[in-house]
Amino acid sequence: MVDVSKTREDLIHRAATEVGALASGQSLSAEDFATIDNLVDPLVQQLSFDGVVHVQDTDAIQPEHFLPLARLLANESAISFGQAYSKDVKAINETQLLRITAMRPTYETLENDFF
Repeated sequence: MVDVSKTREDLIHRAATEVGALASGQSLSAEDFATIDNLVDPLVQQLSFDGVVHVQDTDAIQPEHFLPLARLLANESAISFGQAYSKDVKAINETQLLRITAMRPTYETLENDFF
């Protein structure tokens, strides 16, 4: 069955994997989970404020937004896990989110309403 949406917990675990805090077959420590969890809301608010993407509910993340959001979250938490913050990762994933959310042309004829 195809996932309709991803949860905040899914996002945190994926970001932990991206940053190297969660190895295959291991569970995320409560401290590491809290470290990443504390960055979810500020990241989502920043993306909305910058007009990149608006995530209405972090427990119902659209699948197409999931990986770029996880990579952005991992990048934001990188310093906490001894890695460097990357402006390139930020730019690439924000651009991908912008591309995903951009309006696609409908090619429908626009009807005029003259008064």
